Amino acid sequence: MLSYWEKSSFIHHDLIVVGGGIVGLSTALHFQLAYPKKKVAIIERGLFPSGASTKNAGFVCFGSISELAENARTDSQNELLSLVEKRYKGGLELRQLLGDPNIDYRPVGGYELDFQGDLHERMYTFNDWLKPLFNNPVFSDARDKIPAFGFDQTKVKGLVKNQFEGSIDTGKMMEAFARKAREAGVQFYTQTEVLHYVEQTNGVEVAVSTTDGPLQLFTVQLALCTNAFTKTLLPDADLEPGRGMVVITKPLTWAPPQGTFHYHSGYNYFRNSGNRILLGGARHLDLKGEATTKEGINILLKEQLIEDLKSFIAPQRPLEIDYAWSGIMAFGEGKAPLLLHPSARVHAAVRLGGMGVALGTGLGKELAQHLGATTS
Repeated sequence: MLSYWEKSSFIHHDLIVVGGGIVGLSTALHFQLAYPKKKVAIIERGLFPSGASTKNAGFVCFGSISELAENARTDSQNELLSLVEKRYKGGLELRQLLGDPNIDYRPVGGYELDFQGDLHERMYTFNDWLKPLFNNPVFSDARDKIPAFGFDQTKVKGLVKNQFEGSIDTGKMMEAFARKAREAGVQFYTQTEVLHYVEQTNGVEVAVSTTDGPLQLFTVQLALCTNAFTKTLLPDADLEPGRGMVVITKPLTWAPPQGTFHYHSGYNYFRNSGNRILLGGARHLDLKGEATTKEGINILLKEQLIEDLKSFIAPQRPLEIDYAWSGIMAFGEGKAPLLLHPSARVHAAVRLGGMGVALGTGLGKELAQHLGATTS
């Protein structure tokens, strides 16, 4: 049973954002900053964000050579260059919005492991292609660092560095984002699940399930920022879920390689987190099985990641796996994220393609600007 105060202060909003991840936080924050007198609320079904925003590896990246080459099979050069620009500038937007110290940004560079020994020959083509965007060479030959990183040189035959990539602390990033949104005036309703919504002439009625029971909220505009989970509310959206798994070692007695690393066309990745190694990916080994919104651990993928770790990343080094987790991403026919407007009052920002850290802030800002343009 609601009190008078609850009915007068917590039920009606100018904007409800569904999803408390990077995109949802960015949408709510940018809209609230532009319209400080409007009432903005974020609804999140979990205690923490339920997708990949708090479960990613903390890479600020835009694509390795082999990943971009694979994307070029389906996308035109202009489309791919536009996507790289969005990813790169999106990472800059995130850093500028929250501040490097608050997210523990480290410009450690991104490295791609080469198992054939010819990747360095392709970097000149990609540097020429990316020159209009960066004005400086993006990729450089880093084969001389293989011994220092401790990789198995019989398997890792080449290494290419991307000087424009780095790492963040994902937990600190999400804390800083939420803190900034709260300071701006955004309200948060966690452990609250949106069941369905009904459009009315003057707004949208949103039915939610809470720990206290069902509730009806009302908003002038509704923004769906739940990535793969958006299909529950927008079943026709062009996106499919993709689960990503991460394992992390126990603290090591030796110094792990410093940087962010990619291999197998970007499907696999690892980095140091303090004196641990965080390793994730391998979704390509079971794309059908990982096309799910259910959290869980795929044993096939976990075993392969551990094998990679012991085989060529840190061979003959003492290490133990501490634990593993998974996060849910969204993919589709195209690589670019989607802004959807199924009606004048209902909108969605989805399909980050595993690049939520790079794309989420900019996509949320873009949606907030669209919402502002339709605000009376």
